[in-house]
Amino acid sequence: MTEPIIVKKPKKRRQTRTKNLGLYVFTLVIIAGIFFAAYRYFFPKEDKFVLDFYTYAEVGTMDFIDKIATGGTVTPEIVIEIKAPAAATVMEILVAEGDDVNEGTSLLRLSSQKLIDDHAKAVADLEASRQSLAQLVEEQAYEITIMQEKVASAQNKLRTQQANYELQSTLYEYGVIAKAELDRALQEVTAAQRDLRDAERELATTIRAQEKALEQAENSVANIEAELKSLTEIIASLDITAPISGRVLDLKARKDVEVQEASILLTIADLSTQFVKAQISVANAERFMVGSPAEIVTGQNRFPAVVTYISPQAQQTQEGAMVDVHLELETDPSLFRPYSNVTANIHLGIYRNSLYLPRGTYLTSGQQLFVYVIEGSKAARRDVRFGLIEGNNIQILSGLERGDRVITSSYDQYRHLDEIEILPEGGRAQ
Repeated sequence: MTEPIIVKKPKKRRQTRTKNLGLYVFTLVIIAGIFFAAYRYFFPKEDKFVLDFYTYAEVGTMDFIDKIATGGTVTPEIVIEIKAPAAATVMEILVAEGDDVNEGTSLLRLSSQKLIDDHAKAVADLEASRQSLAQLVEEQAYEITIMQEKVASAQNKLRTQQANYELQSTLYEYGVIAKAELDRALQEVTAAQRDLRDAERELATTIRAQEKALEQAENSVANIEAELKSLTEIIASLDITAPISGRVLDLKARKDVEVQEASILLTIADLSTQFVKAQISVANAERFMVGSPAEIVTGQNRFPAVVTYISPQAQQTQEGAMVDVHLELETDPSLFRPYSNVTANIHLGIYRNSLYLPRGTYLTSGQQLFVYVIEGSKAARRDVRFGLIEGNNIQILSGLERGDRVITSSYDQYRHLDEIEILPEGGRAQ
């Protein structure tokens, strides 16, 4: 008997597919739930920050000056070191450091016993020398008189002998005298001529000797007079007076203390000639010229100035290649303390009606390229670009408009957020 291979009729396959589909749906739901839970856990909702106390400022406009800021030194152009004219002792000090004095004002009085003694000796030597000169002149005059009388006597003798010779010549022609008598008369004329020449030569020699002796005597008097004049001037200069009007910067002299010749007693400066000396990098020195306006800042005070000198050569310093620049003060230079340090601002240009904000702690809150702009009950972060700084204000180059209200207090707590909520009643204008 033949039996079928499949005894029972199999179930329909539709029912199995239905059960599998349900299992698939259930699995997908479970997986979706897991992903949702993971998303909620690892990706929380964006933080919500409410700012309840803050300061704010409104964007305004003002002029900004583009400038180079550098350190400078107030430098007197005329500084004189007063030195001791001779070795002496300081007897009296009439000024103190920091005193303002006028030209000719007595500053110090010195004394030197050696100079006084030398002066007295020079006076005595001069008197003796003058007396010797006067005596020499008198003696020379007498000697010259004797020499002149001797010449005159020789001249008279010569004239007498010449007259006698003429007479003897006449007599000889008439045969009254012999030839020997005529020759003797001629010899007497020759002797008289020789005596005259000797007398004249002695007179000339005496005159030359006297002139030399007189010149030496006069030179001796002149030398003593010059020495006496010098000693008198040096003694007078021991009363030290101010050579210029100015301020006593340094007083080294001490009362009753001996000082050596040429040692520095004090230093005086003419404050009316002061200027500001600064050093600028080579690159910045190309950005301005002589005549460029500037200002000098000391503390909270600002004073106008102008560039008067730019060195044609650079100097190598620890900061690199630098150029010396001089600035002339347009106010009274004597108002500044000599050699004090100041800030020199050299003006390069001016930006008129630029947008600005007052400086605040928002500029030190990490990022400085964005601000939070108040928009109703919220504040949105906005990218900005800052420029120059003028006092307590900073220039805004882009990102804001005039009238925008910007939070100026610290952003430290919320700088990572693009937007925050604010309480309007918690704001305070800066």
